[in-house]
Amino acid sequence: MSAYLIPIKTAALVFPFLALLLALPFMIVQYRRYGSFIFWRAVVLYTFVFYLITAYFLITLPLPSIASVAKLTTPRYNLVPFMALRTFLNTTVFSPLHPGTWLAALKQPGFIQPAFNLLLTVPFGVYLRYYFKRSVPQVLVMTFGLSLFFELTQLSGLYGIYPRPYRLFDVDDLIINTTGGVLGGLIAPALMRAFPSRDEMDAKSRARGSQVTWLRRFVAFLVDNLLGVWLIGAVLELIATLLGVRSALGDVIVTRVLAPVFIFVVYPLVRRGATPGKALVRIRIVQEDGAPVGFGRLLWREFLLYGVAQYSVFGFMQLFNEIFVKFHRTEVNFALLGLFGLVAAFIVLNFLWEMVTRDNHYFYDVWAKTKQVSTIETDAQTKV
Repeated sequence: MSAYLIPIKTAALVFPFLALLLALPFMIVQYRRYGSFIFWRAVVLYTFVFYLITAYFLITLPLPSIASVAKLTTPRYNLVPFMALRTFLNTTVFSPLHPGTWLAALKQPGFIQPAFNLLLTVPFGVYLRYYFKRSVPQVLVMTFGLSLFFELTQLSGLYGIYPRPYRLFDVDDLIINTTGGVLGGLIAPALMRAFPSRDEMDAKSRARGSQVTWLRRFVAFLVDNLLGVWLIGAVLELIATLLGVRSALGDVIVTRVLAPVFIFVVYPLVRRGATPGKALVRIRIVQEDGAPVGFGRLLWREFLLYGVAQYSVFGFMQLFNEIFVKFHRTEVNFALLGLFGLVAAFIVLNFLWEMVTRDNHYFYDVWAKTKQVSTIETDAQTKV
């Protein structure tokens, strides 16, 4: 039993990190395709990822030492089909004419190993039919491909890490795994009645696609800042280095002024109010009356957000550190802490209030007389 528990525990440890790594790309795809993110779709897809990780670890773990594998003299592969059936009949107490032996046979290794291989791919077939809407013949082909990948992983000695296979490449595993996937595909329709269908999830996602939620805006914010501003800043700094004109002041101007202005003002001015991140999640900035936003409003809006708001919060945190950690308790520091604290408190309260009310019309949009709209509905109307 420990041979099965170790891979499952390992998958449980790895999955949270992998989920974080996949979170941003996953959300981008969902907002790009549907304009919204629904919880149940996330549950389905993330459990599918967890299942695949677990299945992979089950066929590779625990990992032996390279030295012990080098000493192995066991067969590398079995190409004779139905050896598992012969092993079951020859090594268990099973007798078709004696029902009393049936239950005991199910507890013996000759049955447990093939049964494990069968159950390993049943969830794969269920997911393929339920969410990916594949037919049974497609499930058969795709499960065979997954099983073949597993077997080749074992045959290659984990892609050449080991001098030889430490687990047997077995044609019976291909047959049993594929059968398990098909079985999962066949029972999926009965299970699907208990959960929302893929069509229902898609319809619900598209119905919400016209709403510009805070999470959707936050995904755009991450893309713009983590990829857009950072990438442009890195390119400009590289150019300055090659030209031999790089300096500390220049780096500050590039990363704090030029890159943000390009991403949040120049680019959306050309792209009808969409920054790179907003374009990915299909939203754009417009005036309150729906007219295209101009340079002045964009500059004012981004100054309020990335100038006033951002540096007020940073300033408050820095002064708090100076006063209560470094004990630089001057009157000027206390006055500035109070000033920045008032602005930071207003910003935090505004964000919390808009998140609770779901209005998502933050102070910088109100003062710049702008709003963010979804392009999902516009795109759909254009296609019609």
